Amino acid sequence: MKIMHIADLHIGRTINQFSLLNDQQMILSQLIERIDEEGIEVLVIAGDIYDRSIPSKEAMRVYESFLLSVNVDRKIPVLAVSGNHDGAERLGHARNYFKQFQYYLSTTIEDSLTPVIIDDVHFYLVPYIDPAYARQYFNDESIRTHQDTYQKIISNIENNMNKNKKNILISHLFVAGGAVTESERELVIGTVEHVNKSLFDEFDYTLLGHLHTPDAIKDEKVFYSGSLMRYSFSEIGQRKGYRIFDLNENVVHFKPLKYERDLEVAQGTFNEAMQLQLECNQHAYLRLELSEMEAINEPMAKLKQIYPNLLELKPILKTNNTFTMSKDVTSLNTMDLIATFYQEMTEESLDDQQIDTLHSLLTAGGDSDEA
Repeated sequence: MKIMHIADLHIGRTINQFSLLNDQQMILSQLIERIDEEGIEVLVIAGDIYDRSIPSKEAMRVYESFLLSVNVDRKIPVLAVSGNHDGAERLGHARNYFKQFQYYLSTTIEDSLTPVIIDDVHFYLVPYIDPAYARQYFNDESIRTHQDTYQKIISNIENNMNKNKKNILISHLFVAGGAVTESERELVIGTVEHVNKSLFDEFDYTLLGHLHTPDAIKDEKVFYSGSLMRYSFSEIGQRKGYRIFDLNENVVHFKPLKYERDLEVAQGTFNEAMQLQLECNQHAYLRLELSEMEAINEPMAKLKQIYPNLLELKPILKTNNTFTMSKDVTSLNTMDLIATFYQEMTEESLDDQQIDTLHSLLTAGGDSDEA
């Protein structure tokens, strides 16, 4: 059996109000091509199908089209769990109906306790579960953390698990020691969300979602697939793609995906950017970090005429670790001191409006040496 493991699709994601839906649609189309090329027999989606608990109609259409191509047209079983970004109740609507088409979607604790059996392989689908829900479901007040939650669920699974079969766990959670980027929004403070990897010892493989890099953890049996795309600039440098599990050969491979546009960061001066002298793809999703732009009016608008997919603009202020004023400031009053500092830093003088504003602020603050 050949299994494709993907996770963290985040369909409907935006970066600074810029929609990535078209790019996500292209990536999913590429996945369908890979499914055909690789001869995939089972598709696993380990959570965060959508980026919002109430996805847009457009995001839902993109996922529906992908499901139809894989599950209906190709008759490939799809095993999916809800993640922390998904609205479990909404996503899980009609999930029992979908089973007849071999679309197995787990959004509750009850769903996770009975295996999905395909060709003698037992799959346990454990969605993202909040401790409060687990505490109520099991009527157990001792359940307070995610560790408590998943320990209870997996203990119940193991009590009825046939250990003579190949058992695979699919879940969406944060294994202790995993690498985190700004894309994985923290749900709680501290380490309460972390789950110990030892919980999965009885499973032949554990296929996870939540952390966006496939290299989040190194293990022979526990794997993250990572997200299909970069969803923040902190993810630059991470591999993006999917995993293939060949159960006949007992091998696991990571396969990268190709992108029409990727996230890039470039640095330089504003003039260099305007003259296309930066080391970047002009049409990539960009964050530009530029100096010498203090006196530029509406720099973002000017840059977007050249870099249509510019998402972030970060000014680099002139700094000098051994900064000294070019004149003696010991005899200057507050207004002159501010004006001198401003000119040293920006190579520009304060204009009349800035001077008037400073004068008003200093007077209101009772700065007597300003008169």
